Amino acid sequence: MKITETMTIKRFFAQLTLVLFLLALSSSVLAGPELMTLLKVLRDNGTITAEQYSRVIAEAKATQKQAKDEKHELQAKLDKATNVEVSVGKGGLAVKSSDGSFTTKVGGRMQLDAAWYGEDRTGAGSTLGDGTELRRARLYLKGTIYDDWFYKFEYDFAGKGDTRNGITDIWLGYNGFDTEGLSVKTGHFRDPFMLQDQVSDNNTQFTERASLDAFTAGRHIGVMASLDRKHWTAAFGVFGEGANTVGGEDDEGWGTAGRVTWMPVNEQGSLVHIGLAADYRSTRGNSVQFKQQPETHVASVNFVDTGELMDVDHYLTVGAELAVVRGALSAQTEYVRVNLDRKKMGDLTFDGWYAQAGWFFTDDTRPYSFKGAKFKGVKPKSIVGRGGIGAWELALRYSTIDLTDGTTIGGEMDNVTLGLNWFPTAGLRVSANYIKVLEMDRAGHDHDNEEADIMQLRGQWAF
Repeated sequence: MKITETMTIKRFFAQLTLVLFLLALSSSVLAGPELMTLLKVLRDNGTITAEQYSRVIAEAKATQKQAKDEKHELQAKLDKATNVEVSVGKGGLAVKSSDGSFTTKVGGRMQLDAAWYGEDRTGAGSTLGDGTELRRARLYLKGTIYDDWFYKFEYDFAGKGDTRNGITDIWLGYNGFDTEGLSVKTGHFRDPFMLQDQVSDNNTQFTERASLDAFTAGRHIGVMASLDRKHWTAAFGVFGEGANTVGGEDDEGWGTAGRVTWMPVNEQGSLVHIGLAADYRSTRGNSVQFKQQPETHVASVNFVDTGELMDVDHYLTVGAELAVVRGALSAQTEYVRVNLDRKKMGDLTFDGWYAQAGWFFTDDTRPYSFKGAKFKGVKPKSIVGRGGIGAWELALRYSTIDLTDGTTIGGEMDNVTLGLNWFPTAGLRVSANYIKVLEMDRAGHDHDNEEADIMQLRGQWAF
């Protein structure tokens, strides 16, 4: 009887120990070396059988695995709930998913201009008024969706006349093709024409583009395919009218544009860029007008202007471009010619060209991107605020435009511009331009033979 009672008590304590051990296992992922040691002692003393020992060990491993799986699942849920990385650059805000599949950036630009004009004549013939202007005030949102989709929306809160406030860019693109560098986008954006137009106004060497900007294709609603490689690019698009065009009873115009470039040399600080472009527009009964200011914008006075040309069926604009970079030195030139086909009257031809050069007298160079075949923003090596002086650049440009042909007296204008650019940090820029109108020939215009002197300053923050 005593032996039986002793065995019963021993079995009871063994089972109790086993239950306590299992409870300990369930309360911790790692059972702990002390409990494992105790379990072996109980097995060696015969308190628990080898079968019970094996069963407990198996249960411990199963409990550990389940706890680890639950931990990984919980961590995955936490990662999914907080899978974004936020960064700030040049004042803009960028957000992206941890795997990089989704990105969003909020940025913009602000450009403040001031201009002073000196004219040969005064009084009734003087129409260039000194002043200041909020040239551009834009905000944009751009990013990627599932890696292969990309988008941009930009709105300008400033501007007047041809650059009145409103939507500038709004488009969606896709680049998930097997062909390297191939992309397609649709929406409202710039036609692929002219190097100086493809370069953002944040990154131009002068406060305003050269006079042949009168022939700019501008922005239209359309679809475009492009192929960007390190040593060559090609782009072609079909377009309707611009986002600000107001419809009516007449059909809207349409057009096609294409641009190809070849960069036999394309390295950091060393570039040779050659390009050709063409832009065809069918007016479908709408008027055409070419006009241009003397490379300033504050006064908003056009020195050359064809007026509205009503008899144009269609017109073709072609251009050739060349750019080089050699360390601190850079240069670019373009020639553009437009041929207008008129239904009843004689056809017209207008043209223009410019040549410009820049030189950094700091240890900097003008950066270039083969994506879009254009120049990018300067990022100074010496930063103001970190013991540096920023990047300093001198620039010189000569430009000419001729809008006179046959009975159309749009005028001719030659300008030379001297510029000084200071980039304290990436995104910040201060520019000073002196523009000399060498010749202005437009019969019957107040500024005929005007040789104006223009001084223009700009402060810019792009983020």
